[in-house]
Amino acid sequence: MKKNWIILAASAAVAVGSLLAGGGSAAAAAPFSDVNGHWAEAQILSLTSQGVISGINNHTFAPDRPLTRGQFVVMLAKILKNDLKTTGYRHEVKNYFTDVKASDYYADELVRLCKANIIDNRGSFRGGRNITRQEMAHYLVNAYRYLYKQDLSSHINTSRIPFKDAKDIAPGYRADVVIADKINLISGRDNGKFDPRATLTRGEAAYVIYRFGQIVPYEDVGVRSGSRLTTIQDAYYKNGNLYITFTYDLPSAGYNGQIIVVTRSGQQINIDVDQVKLDDSSSVSGFKQTRTIVVKESNIKTIIVRVNGREITRFNV
Repeated sequence: MKKNWIILAASAAVAVGSLLAGGGSAAAAAPFSDVNGHWAEAQILSLTSQGVISGINNHTFAPDRPLTRGQFVVMLAKILKNDLKTTGYRHEVKNYFTDVKASDYYADELVRLCKANIIDNRGSFRGGRNITRQEMAHYLVNAYRYLYKQDLSSHINTSRIPFKDAKDIAPGYRADVVIADKINLISGRDNGKFDPRATLTRGEAAYVIYRFGQIVPYEDVGVRSGSRLTTIQDAYYKNGNLYITFTYDLPSAGYNGQIIVVTRSGQQINIDVDQVKLDDSSSVSGFKQTRTIVVKESNIKTIIVRVNGREITRFNV
C-alpha cells in the first residue's frame, strides 16, 4: 500500500512554524460588518470561531474601541484553554481584590489567573477601566512564565528597549515589554513607539491574544491516534485537520527561517516563522519553544522532520 507522508524542512537553522490550532482564516465569512479589511480581521475571525472573543452585539465587533481589564482577563483565560490548570470559584475573588464582586462576569477567570500568578494581587483590580498596552505586555509575559516555567529575563537583555518612547514605560513594566517584543507577542505603533500608557483597542487585543495562542502548547487528550515520538512531540487528526506539535531549541542568537510543509500531492506550503528576536547580547542557553501547526491534509501516515536538508527524526500519525 502506498504510504502518504509530509516533510517538514527548515531553511537556515530553525525547525519551527506556527499557525493557531483550529484557527479560521480571513477568507471565512465575517460574522461582523465592521471588520472587513481591518488589519486584525484574520485574528478577529479566528478567535471568534473558537469562542475566545465576541462582538459587542451579533453584527458589530468595534475593533477600534478600547478594551477593559475585565474583558482582557476573559480573553486570556479562554486562549489558555486546558493549559490553565488552576481551579477557582467566583466567590473567592474577595480573597484577592476589594473592588470585584462575585457577580462580575470575569470573576471566575480572574480567580483562576490569580492562582496561576498571571494576574497580580494589588488590592484593587479596576476591571471596568481600560487596559493599557504596558499592562497587556505584563500579563502576557506572566502567562508565558506560567506555561513554560521559564523566566525569559535570564535569557534576554531587557535593558535594551527597542521603542523610541522607552522612557514612557513604567519601570515595573519595562522588562515585560522587551520580552513580549522579543518573542513577537506585541508590536509598536507608528514611528517606532510602543505607546505604553495608551489604551489597548479590541483589534489590538485580538492580535496579541491570537499571537499568544500560537505559543500555547496544544493539548487534547483522547483524540490522538498512532504512536507518539516523545511527550512533547505529537501528530494527530481532529475535525479533518492534521495537527503537528513539536518543540525546538534556540542554542544561539540570530535565527531566521521558515517551515516548509510538502504534502503527499507535492504541493509545497511555506509558513513564515515568527522568530524570537534575539540580539547579540542575549543568552539563550536552554531556550525552548513548543509550536503547533495545522495542515489541511488527509491520510498522512508519516512525518519526516528535516533541518538544512538532513533528516533528524520521523514519526507516525
